[in-house]
Amino acid sequence: MRYWLIWVSILIAGCNNDGVADDSMWQICDTYQDICDSTHSGALCSLPRSEVIRDLARQREQLNSINTYIVLKSLDAYRSCLENAFVSEAVRNKSDKQSQMTTIRKIPEIQRELIASTRSIPRPEVNLWLWTKSQNQDNWESMVNGYETAKEVHVDVYVALMTHSAEYNHEQGIKYARQALKKADVIKDIQPSVYEFYVGYYLQKNELEKAAIWQGLYSALDKNKAEVNAHYFKLFEKMSQSQIRRAQNKVDELLFDAKWLNKDMGSFPTDLQ
Repeated sequence: MRYWLIWVSILIAGCNNDGVADDSMWQICDTYQDICDSTHSGALCSLPRSEVIRDLARQREQLNSINTYIVLKSLDAYRSCLENAFVSEAVRNKSDKQSQMTTIRKIPEIQRELIASTRSIPRPEVNLWLWTKSQNQDNWESMVNGYETAKEVHVDVYVALMTHSAEYNHEQGIKYARQALKKADVIKDIQPSVYEFYVGYYLQKNELEKAAIWQGLYSALDKNKAEVNAHYFKLFEKMSQSQIRRAQNKVDELLFDAKWLNKDMGSFPTDLQ
């Protein structure tokens, strides 16, 4: 019996072994030395570098469009950090400067290889990344075609489709906005552009109280951005005092719980979606 339990434990451990992408940096670099060798080894930008290494390992172990998109964006952030560090007076070591420049020049090559690795699979996220870089309509159309056949879609695709649709068809946009909401696990995961879309959507429908509630909830997420948004729409100039009061009471009711942003999406009012 004891040996049977040991055998089962080993089997379960083997089934749970999904690779090293979630292990320590040392273990990842031991397994994928080429990944770590392709990045700058200096002290600056160590956090973006760690994210890139981990994301590259995950993409190698699980090739799909979402993982590729995540690492493409990580590489963008890493390159930006290295470029800022390169011009900084804080970096005086010549070898560090050379290592940074080598990595900066290599990142586009790494990204091209990542994109090439996804040519045989549906890749709406990769095409979204390509479109944001080039605004090429072919990339946009490929993203639209790809998201309809992909088994899983990153929230950024729905947000892009929502934002694009908002310019000419709010009813089409609301479909994508609801998809974006479904991708959120907790309320704080709702992207700022989704709040902005709903404010505009309900303004367009002349449902001012709902627009104001979304605006108030947006303030709980990011007060500065929400203030800019409120100024643009001039909500309070369009609402009566009673409407403002009802909307504010609803916002206060929802935000009474200090853990509002960490609540799961089941707590978000369905009549606002």
